[in-house]
Amino acid sequence: MGTVLFAWQLGGGLGHLLRMLPLAEGLVKEGHRVFMAFRDLGRAGEIYGQAGVRFLQAPFRSRGRLFFPRTMGFAHLLANVGFWDRRELFGLASAWRNLYRLIRPDLIVFDHSPVALLAARGMAARRALIGTGFFCPPDVCPLPVISSRVDAEVETAKLIADEEQMVGGVNWVLEHWQEGAIERLGQLYGEVDERFLTTFPELDHYGERKDARYWGPVMGCGGKVPEWPGGRGTKRIYAYLKAFTGLEELLECLNDRGDATLVLSDGIGRRIQERYASDTLRFANERLDMARVGQECDVAILNANHATAAGLLLAGRPMLNIPLQVEQQLLGQAVSRIGAGEMVGPKGKGRTRIEEVLEQLLWGESHMLAARRFLERHRSFDRERQTSDMLERACKLVSGGPGVTQGSWRDAFSRTPVSGHEDG
Repeated sequence: MGTVLFAWQLGGGLGHLLRMLPLAEGLVKEGHRVFMAFRDLGRAGEIYGQAGVRFLQAPFRSRGRLFFPRTMGFAHLLANVGFWDRRELFGLASAWRNLYRLIRPDLIVFDHSPVALLAARGMAARRALIGTGFFCPPDVCPLPVISSRVDAEVETAKLIADEEQMVGGVNWVLEHWQEGAIERLGQLYGEVDERFLTTFPELDHYGERKDARYWGPVMGCGGKVPEWPGGRGTKRIYAYLKAFTGLEELLECLNDRGDATLVLSDGIGRRIQERYASDTLRFANERLDMARVGQECDVAILNANHATAAGLLLAGRPMLNIPLQVEQQLLGQAVSRIGAGEMVGPKGKGRTRIEEVLEQLLWGESHMLAARRFLERHRSFDRERQTSDMLERACKLVSGGPGVTQGSWRDAFSRTPVSGHEDG
């Protein structure tokens, strides 16, 4: 029996939580002890309450200040979660290292946990990343640009300078722990034992990586049967949406069209639901059977949610994406690149554009054919096989063998004190 720790340092949506669930449940069934360190324990309990795992509170940065309100590159995201202030970074990372010492995991699986990744350097545990691509960046310097507004010459130079400053802070922390220095931040993501890239090459936020293995998306199963309203035509539109500035304008447009529309709400208020519910537009507030949705809808409208987008593309359905943050922006661009969707901004004042795009998606051929080509390329994707393959790989990592880590937990305790430097 081995011990596995899943580290989830930062916030995220339901997709982040569900992505780790099959692997965690499988490891428990194989007889391993599984710990889940979450930032939001309340929401995690809803998903993992019956999974047989043990919950822990993840250390995370609680201050509100953003050092880089405009994040030009992935390195700026790291700065905003603790990497800009070396003393703050030391405190957060030391808390993670002490957590590792208490649990002594054989394997640590990281989902969106950069400080936890730093803290694991030199620890006697295998390390694995899991993610759709955005939070598993390639080991490049500088780390990828994530803003479309970056001036190639001027601001890329700034990104390099900012990253160099953070590398200095990281090495200051590593020196305290008597660990080897790094040359670039990308090493945190490059020097691991496995990358569970749970996406397809076409949907990778940073473009296809020639040296990467793509495991395919992790998508939830089950849910309620979709109950479609009547419509004034033959088309069905599925929407999975949060509240955003242009939401009411979109709902008004959908009502005026009169197509049978089913909207799965992710926090849309009751007032808005009551105002826009109609004979042709119905709201749902519980998770739906997405296999049925994919079979029955003609077009989807999303906030560029990865698992939902991937699932609907596997059903050959085109989509309109309305991204609300940078990760979704990059995914929306990827869907548009393959021709299976269009993208509009979330701020409203664009009803004419929305109407034009919906008309193209519902009645044109190009987006539909692109979505079907995606389906044909990935028709062999098998969710059950994916889960069993990932579980087999994780079990091998738990059992040991060649890896980037060295030593034992006895070495870790003797080499670096648990008090003093380590506890800050």
